Amino acid sequence: MKREEGSLNTEIKLIVVAVVCAFLLIAGHVILAKSFAYLMWSEYIAAAIPFILFVIAVAAVKYTIKLETKNNIDSSQ
Repeated sequence: MKREEGSLNTEIKLIVVAVVCAFLLIAGHVILAKSFAYLMWSEYIAAAIPFILFVIAVAAVKYTIKLETKNNIDSSQ
């Protein structure tokens, strides 16, 4: 029972990460719309979004590898 609750929590965390990434993608398209295109801050935000997504992806992969390693150790005992 405890293992199922832990896996549910990790899945919820990864779902939240996916929703944040989707929000960043949508926000990137919105700030490049004509009404925001000529504002100085929109250029910087639009340029930073791919780097933020890359950092989130690397962190998610590291987190998943850590969980898989932990699960493999737990299942072998």
